[in-house]
Amino acid sequence: MIAELVRAMSRPADPTDPGAVDPDLIAATVPTIDRLARLWYRLKVDGLEHVPDGGALLVGNHNSGTMFLEVFGVYARYYRARGYDDLLAGLGHDAVVRAPLIGRLLIRAGALQAGHETAAAAFAAGRKVVVFPGGEREAFRAWRRRHEIDMTGRYGFVKLAIRHQVPIVPVVFVGGQSGLIILAEGKRLAKLLRADRWLRVSRWPLMLALPWGVALGPLPHIPLPVRCHTRFLEPIPLGDLRPADAADLEKVAALHAVVVAAMQGAMDTMVRDGDFR
Repeated sequence: MIAELVRAMSRPADPTDPGAVDPDLIAATVPTIDRLARLWYRLKVDGLEHVPDGGALLVGNHNSGTMFLEVFGVYARYYRARGYDDLLAGLGHDAVVRAPLIGRLLIRAGALQAGHETAAAAFAAGRKVVVFPGGEREAFRAWRRRHEIDMTGRYGFVKLAIRHQVPIVPVVFVGGQSGLIILAEGKRLAKLLRADRWLRVSRWPLMLALPWGVALGPLPHIPLPVRCHTRFLEPIPLGDLRPADAADLEKVAALHAVVVAAMQGAMDTMVRDGDFR
């Protein structure tokens, strides 16, 4: 596995090219990632049978600040269940997919720079696309809101699904947001720093996290070994929506509300049944 990792990081990779993915790298790393996720997070994944064959847009909530590591365990469980022919394309922040070395590794594992053009290319290549529309808003939501879905105003994913005529599969992540404690989201500070212009983030959090203790800003951290649970929900069909309806804000907002309601309902159930606090 080490040889595959070194090889992946040593070769340039285009973050906009779905063809840069390396199925052999994925197959080589999945068993180890799965074991680590089971050990560290006691990761439970259910509902994989709801993922349809063919094109689909998988929509998840973003947890765990900049260290959303449970998602790799979910990817590993997906591939162990479905094999390596049905590849995922995860859309990520520019700063992540263009990071030195690690960015190349992520691209070889299926990550792409977020954008409608790259998503279109991924669909054209027969890939399922994975998005986390809440972005930093959810990743750095305050401790008291850790069990809330927050995709307010983020309509792009709905337009994407309508434009490409693919069903939306909601994916709900619970637990990882407890791997750090967000004391304050830092919306005003982010605006003062104009962080949206140079880092494309709207939050500058004050948090308690390892190894820093108290930290200010969207810094990487060591996640606590909290229990995590991810659930794939039944696909939400587009009904009679057609590609042109992606420009109809009323129809887009209506479908958006259906997706968010399904995710929040599932999260509430998972929190209650799993005794997450």
